[in-house]
Amino acid sequence: MIVMKFGGSSVDTAESIERVVGIVRRQSDRQPVVVVSAMAKTTNKLLAAADAAAAGEDFLPLFEELREYHLREAPPGAALEGYFSELRGVLDRIAAEGRVTPRLADHVASFGELISSAILSHALGSPWIDCRQVMITDGDFTRAKPIYEETEPRLRDALLPLLEEGKIPVLGGYVGSTVDGVTTTLGKEGSDFSAAIVGAAIQAEEVQIWTDVDGILTADPRIVPTARRVPALSFDEALELACSGMKKPHYGTLGPASRANVPIRILNSLQRAEGTLIGRHNPGGIKSIACKPGVHQLTVHGDLERIWEVCERFRPALLTLSAEENRAELSLDRPDRLPEIREALSSVEVNPGRTVVSLVSEDLATDRELAERTLEAARPWEPRLVLQGVSAPCVRCLVDEREEERVIAELHERVFE
Repeated sequence: MIVMKFGGSSVDTAESIERVVGIVRRQSDRQPVVVVSAMAKTTNKLLAAADAAAAGEDFLPLFEELREYHLREAPPGAALEGYFSELRGVLDRIAAEGRVTPRLADHVASFGELISSAILSHALGSPWIDCRQVMITDGDFTRAKPIYEETEPRLRDALLPLLEEGKIPVLGGYVGSTVDGVTTTLGKEGSDFSAAIVGAAIQAEEVQIWTDVDGILTADPRIVPTARRVPALSFDEALELACSGMKKPHYGTLGPASRANVPIRILNSLQRAEGTLIGRHNPGGIKSIACKPGVHQLTVHGDLERIWEVCERFRPALLTLSAEENRAELSLDRPDRLPEIREALSSVEVNPGRTVVSLVSEDLATDRELAERTLEAARPWEPRLVLQGVSAPCVRCLVDEREEERVIAELHERVFE
């Protein structure tokens, strides 16, 4: 059994939907479960329509744009009008109340995944699973957390019989519901999170996350065009990179998969390639360079144990740069949380407008030559070797955010080329 998750850019046109159908059918012998995101930009437009309705503005142009887009790209015969009728009713309610509560925002946002999964289910001729019936969460709307003891048995009961019959179940990611049946969403990158939860519940061979890139690369290809694919890395290295600013995979996705020891593979839906396998350590040096722009540099004085406790509470927003007796340097990418951190720590000096650049590898803890070579490569930017990162060792540099692209390009050349 495998889980195949497709992002919005993989299902944004009739052509791409047909491509995804081919990708899934080529692996039909592996008993796939398909998890799909909303079609590209749909969630943002749904929430924009809700905001317009709450403000007393005309939301119908956005509503009609969404409706026409989905009907145009869907294969003939896909039954979608019921969803749009329900969506129109929710938007009318928001207009009448003049506000968007978190609960109503989740209800509106959920239509993206519900509709895209219905479209892909129809295109595959496969059974559709209502994700709201199997992904049970708490009531923290817009960022709900799964209740695993409720969710996992429901997933197994819904999916395993269909897989045994040779069918390919399709469900939306990102969306769930409370025990009482109220629609919720899992927050940023929730569809990847959903796929990992499904994979862990059914003990899948692997979770495949299909995107528009070849896998995890040695740097952001928009900054470093020569960046190359990383064949494999451990869960800990992937988590460190995610918390250090890498976009895929989202750090929340790695938890369920690593606990169940289900590997994650990042693949490109536009071409056949091996992608990146997350789950096993691959010795051989630095895996990748990640960056977090727009951070505040914090210099903290006080008991280190207390500082570690606060770092643990605020991760991944708060990262360690260096620590010595009664003093630590940290970075914070959530300035809205600064008052809480000031309250938790007695002495905090703040320097905004910085970028943290991180070079990650488990080998930094055991390979002295690699550590020395990496520190030498990063010497112009005052590197710090952090053996106790979020989950894996790394070398971090703190640079002016205006210089981040130049620094990353130079570091990549020094380390990889």
